[in-house]
Amino acid sequence: MSETSKFTEDILAAARAKAQSIIGEAENQTRQASEEAKTVISREVGEIIQNARADAEAVKRREISEARHRSKLQEQKEKSTILSEVLEKTRNRISDMARDQTKYLPYLTNLIETGVRELGDDVALIHLNQADLSRINISNLEKEIGKQLGKECKIEWSKEPIEALGGAIVSSIDGKARIVNTIDQRFDALEPKLLIEAGKSLFGE
Repeated sequence: MSETSKFTEDILAAARAKAQSIIGEAENQTRQASEEAKTVISREVGEIIQNARADAEAVKRREISEARHRSKLQEQKEKSTILSEVLEKTRNRISDMARDQTKYLPYLTNLIETGVRELGDDVALIHLNQADLSRINISNLEKEIGKQLGKECKIEWSKEPIEALGGAIVSSIDGKARIVNTIDQRFDALEPKLLIEAGKSLFGE
């Protein structure tokens, strides 16, 4: 081999060695970068999974809370419906009682007598509903009221019917003082207590 050829071969060998070194270094750097990338990706994936689990848990808790809230609202709605039915049935029984004169007349007499006493005037104007004005013997009712009062009090009867299930409104002649003793007023006053008692009886509340 000539000197020129040997020189060329040495140069090529050195170039190949250098190239191999560069390639090896590049491969090492690539592997290192790949490992680092895997580590970063693994860490990011772990964080993503952890965040996803936290988000899923938050969604789960929120959905459970909303489901419980909806259930509570539905329960309250159903209870309210039941209590409304109880009140309606109670009101219907009172209406039935008002149509039974043997039970109703003593009750009406007591309501009017109580109203007259509370009014305290020498003359009282009594207001009844249309049904009572039509069916009740006013003269007999007035006598019964007089017996209960045990004192002189002139009673006059209004010809204008009131809107009520029954009972009466006792007023002064000039209308400035009014004692409302209607069945409706009594029922409305008792309604909160009825709701409480019905709730305790039906739901233990």
